[in-house]
Amino acid sequence: MKLKEFIVKSKRRLWAYWYNARRNSVKIDARTVIFFTFQGKFTCNPKYICRRLHEMAPDAKCVWVTLDGDREGFPEYADTVLFGSPDYYKALYGAKVLVDNSFNFVKQPFVKKKGQYYIETMHGSLGIKRIDASSNTNAKRNRIGARCGELSDYIISNSDFETDVYKSSFWEKTPVLMYGHARNDILINGRDDFPDGDIYSKVRSFYGLPKDAKLALYAPTFAREASKEFEEFDAGLLRECLTDRFGGEWFILKRLHPRDAGSHTVSTDCGFILDGNRYTDIQELMVAIDFAVTDYSSWIFDYVVTKKPGMIYAPDLEEYQNSTGFYYPITATPFPIATDNSSVSELIREFDMDKYVEEVGRFLEGKGCVDDGKASERAALLVLDLLNDKLPDA
Repeated sequence: MKLKEFIVKSKRRLWAYWYNARRNSVKIDARTVIFFTFQGKFTCNPKYICRRLHEMAPDAKCVWVTLDGDREGFPEYADTVLFGSPDYYKALYGAKVLVDNSFNFVKQPFVKKKGQYYIETMHGSLGIKRIDASSNTNAKRNRIGARCGELSDYIISNSDFETDVYKSSFWEKTPVLMYGHARNDILINGRDDFPDGDIYSKVRSFYGLPKDAKLALYAPTFAREASKEFEEFDAGLLRECLTDRFGGEWFILKRLHPRDAGSHTVSTDCGFILDGNRYTDIQELMVAIDFAVTDYSSWIFDYVVTKKPGMIYAPDLEEYQNSTGFYYPITATPFPIATDNSSVSELIREFDMDKYVEEVGRFLEGKGCVDDGKASERAALLVLDLLNDKLPDA
């Protein structure tokens, strides 16, 4: 660990213990909600809950946690605090409701006060990767996951499958609310479900593309150390195959996992590859794209509700299955699976859209998915009720 990083982490921990000991001296504000995403940005479920909350109750105070102090992307009505700073702990212990999308508030020692409510939303849907402690060797991660489960008053699910995952991992005793995921509302409601208008055009304008440009998103999960080399994904071949199968001028958005984006960059020298990390909200990208590719990242299990085409590129499938494990066979998803670039070419050129849409419908029904485009409204109403100490029927 570098000296600067060590000093920052040490300061955060000292402030955590200082404010934990004095937490009751900070008065809870009955109109304040604090939001925290693992990305440290205005995104994921908390974004869409916050946006709807502000529409319903403009007097509610929305405070957001950043990891770097950057306010870019946050609306004017949202206050921001830097994680681990004195302002962060004052806001944390002064908030009535906490809204999380991972194990964020428990990254540092935290003792929830009487009168506070902790809502966990997580950041996956119908995901195939296991999250329970028995499948993960990271003791620290499992410890804070268990702590999150202890402190969560409610966790929001979008399916029978996901509810079972929560109950078998860290939220065995936490009430589960089958509201659907707020971040998926725009995937169901369509491209116009945005305060500034058409998301499809907004994304193309952001990247300086023609209005009729076709977009594919390639966004793998975080990089991991493999025991052998695997074939790198060929974005040029993907573009060629998509052009042959669907027509149009295609551009490829390559988006690195947040854990990798800080230490790696996306090369855009060829002109048709675009840096997908420049755009904060992957949900909006999902609305704007015409084709999706990942390996095992959970975002594609949000995207599936759009019924737009997508596939999985997993050259390390056997090794990944043996090391991480899945909740269900990856072959049970609607997505065609390629294990090398030659099979990418074959699967795209033979892509049967009608068959794919039918399989998506069966998949969503089989998992008991309840996403209907109204999840953000339900979650915002929950927050408003909790601000008034009105508890929902769980």
